[in-house]
Amino acid sequence: MAAYQLAQERLAAEFAARWAATLAAVEAREIAGSLAELEAAYVAAIRESAAVSRTLSVAFYRLVRALETGRVIGGPGYRPASSLGSLWADFNRATGKRTGTGPREPLPVDTRDPFPAADLAREARRAEETFRHQVADRIERHERERPARQGSAALDDAELVAWEKEFLESLKTGSSGAGGMLVQDGGRDAIHAALQDDPGALGYYRKTDASPCYFCALMASRGAVYKSRRTAAFGPHPHCHCQVVPIFSRRYQLPAENDAFARMWKRFGGGSLADWRTYYSTTTKTKT
Repeated sequence: MAAYQLAQERLAAEFAARWAATLAAVEAREIAGSLAELEAAYVAAIRESAAVSRTLSVAFYRLVRALETGRVIGGPGYRPASSLGSLWADFNRATGKRTGTGPREPLPVDTRDPFPAADLAREARRAEETFRHQVADRIERHERERPARQGSAALDDAELVAWEKEFLESLKTGSSGAGGMLVQDGGRDAIHAALQDDPGALGYYRKTDASPCYFCALMASRGAVYKSRRTAAFGPHPHCHCQVVPIFSRRYQLPAENDAFARMWKRFGGGSLADWRTYYSTTTKTKT
């Protein structure tokens, strides 16, 4: 599980680095004239990384399912006579690390394909909308403020340079976080959808990163979310690295962090989301 989560986080980080390099190549005072090129680069980077995230998640789902049920599921990437050994090899290749191996005896096959085809039009729309909110709209507001900020100051005025630098850093942080969410959604959405169409799946639990926010900790505290609760959305957010971990047996074991969050929620005793945020922040700060 750790290798899978780290691989997904790495995809988001690689996207962020690629996008940061694109932004760094544009002067702040020229950025408004480069929106078309920036949008094309942003959308392309998200879609390419999301496709890799999806492939990684399919390999992860198929391996976890086989380990828990002793059967292999069909769909993209399936090869006849698949074994635990070949599934581990597929997963290792997708993560870029050798994390496990298994026997080579062919597994029984469930030929059903629960994985939805990538909705490329939807992915493009989401990326374009994110670019508009996180980049284009913010640049437009920035440009409206520029005349008042600049006044008669020279272009190399220290305060003006600092203002431009602060804006670009904020722009990079916001758009990288939102884009990284869409990158990992390529895999999260594939697993979430497959669970609903796989008769062998029971549901999933939320695996957080090392330092989850109050919202992710609350979602993880719920433990397993079963398929009968179809309205239970996963709810990722910008800079979120939580992953969907499918479960196929009642003998699953939650990570220790999920149990800790559940105990914390019980001690909290109820209240508003704002109250929980304060309680969580205070509790985790005290522990550190």
